[in-house]
Amino acid sequence: MKRGFKSIKSKIILFFILLAVFQTSVMAIFAKLHLEPSIVNMYSEHLDRSADIALNKTVEEIQKIENYTVNIVGDSEIQKFVAVDTVSCEQKFLEMANRSGARASMPSVTEELRNKLLSYTDYDNIVQAIYLMDNQGHIYSNQGQMKMQWFLEKNLALEERREASAVWYTEKNNIVLYRIVNNNTTDLTRKMGALCIFIDRELFEERLNNLMMEENQHYLMEGSGRNFFLVSEENIVLNEGDIVSTKEQDGWVLKTWIEKETAYAPVNLLLGILMMELLLLLVISVGLAVFLSWRITRPMRKIETAMQQIGEGNMDIVVHDSDQDEMGILAATLNSMSMNIKELMAQIHKDEEQKRYLELKAMQYQVNPHFLYNTLDSIAMSARKNQDYTSEKMTLALSEFFRISLSRGMEYVTVSEEMRYVQSYLEIQGMRFPDSVTWECRVEKGIENAKVLKFILQPLVENSLYHGLRDSGREGHIEVCAGTCGNDLVFRVKDSGIGMLPEQLKKVTEELNQKQITGKSIYEGGFGLQNVQQRLQLVYGEKAGLTIESEWDEGTCITVMIPNGREQREDEKSEDG
Repeated sequence: MKRGFKSIKSKIILFFILLAVFQTSVMAIFAKLHLEPSIVNMYSEHLDRSADIALNKTVEEIQKIENYTVNIVGDSEIQKFVAVDTVSCEQKFLEMANRSGARASMPSVTEELRNKLLSYTDYDNIVQAIYLMDNQGHIYSNQGQMKMQWFLEKNLALEERREASAVWYTEKNNIVLYRIVNNNTTDLTRKMGALCIFIDRELFEERLNNLMMEENQHYLMEGSGRNFFLVSEENIVLNEGDIVSTKEQDGWVLKTWIEKETAYAPVNLLLGILMMELLLLLVISVGLAVFLSWRITRPMRKIETAMQQIGEGNMDIVVHDSDQDEMGILAATLNSMSMNIKELMAQIHKDEEQKRYLELKAMQYQVNPHFLYNTLDSIAMSARKNQDYTSEKMTLALSEFFRISLSRGMEYVTVSEEMRYVQSYLEIQGMRFPDSVTWECRVEKGIENAKVLKFILQPLVENSLYHGLRDSGREGHIEVCAGTCGNDLVFRVKDSGIGMLPEQLKKVTEELNQKQITGKSIYEGGFGLQNVQQRLQLVYGEKAGLTIESEWDEGTCITVMIPNGREQREDEKSEDG
């Protein structure tokens, strides 16, 4: 479980989930901290403008109706009609009122008054009825008197009212405007009656509702006399947190508000959308993460499996991935690497076999050192007793030759020892073929104790003697020198022999670079040039080896190069002696 959590797939899925949560959280915080106050301010400003316009229009409508009542009250025919009826009928209706104990009314309305009232009623469709009442309580109207009687019975204080200003009342189905009718001709302070206009409350509220700019906007309207009270809904409650706007004009107050749930609805909607977006993003993110992780981890699992098999030794494994992305490049690199490792392992195996083969062949040339040394010393002593100094010298040179070549089984010798070994070999050959060869050996100062692989110069000198000087048929000269080029050790064996033609040089060079060593190449020329080449490359790497330069009848020069030879095999020093 722990490994699964650390997998690339789980990390990709977690990244996409966190990205979706972070994005949605930032948007939600932004909506809460920025959009919510902005919406509240917007609603507040909107309500202020709406309330101002609604109150202004409503007050204009109210004043319009009040002005309309002023026209009715000031109408000369109405004034004359009310004044005449008041004088002629005062005593009669007073007696009738006293006898009945109730408010009296005229048995009928004259045709003249009816027509006048009808003409004013047509002023606006919200005006339902117009009522005139004299000081004795007689009611004159173009409709029945019941509405007016009920209104007066509920508002008995109006009988004592003497102010000429209009007063507004709200009833269940009506809005009532009440105004005193004074004498406009003789005495402005004399009350002759009253005027009431019944207005359709539903139409009035409809007009007020039309002035509201929001569908969910609530309102409450009051008049200065506290008799007028309108609300948008029954039992509506103003809660804390609601957005409220209050406007006042000419004694009229309009309070409008929007509930906070309504105001915050856009923000809540946005938050809801963000939550849906979060869920959608999570689903999409997980889907994308699974798909991407599959696309990424599938080739990685192939590569992981291949690397495990390579680690177990199966170098034939191949990762098949045709994509051109990083994973495809990595798979191709792994395939190439496994192929190179396979080739290197095969080469190492071949080199090890070759090395063991060379060591075996080299051991074939070794004999028991003590027996060989004792035998050669006995021969030298016998030659000295018989005064055969040439045989003694040759025997001692041969003994020195074998002593250095065997080197107590050590694989590496110093440069000076390798050079003495060559000198011993040349002394023996010089005694065998007197007056046929001269030689010179030189060692650069400072490299005498540098360790090198033994038996690298003697085969070259032997090659110069048998294939260079002997075939020339004349006395020759061999020059053997050891030097440096930077940190590299460089040996040269140069002869003045017959040399080689270009095709011969090409053939020898090709044979020299062959990887396989045969019994023939070892037998010919001691260890042979190819043997030396292979041994050098096995020990010092591919950069080490022989270089042959030759011209016909001019001689041959063989160069041996050992990279970083001045630093090689100092650990063998302790084994000397």
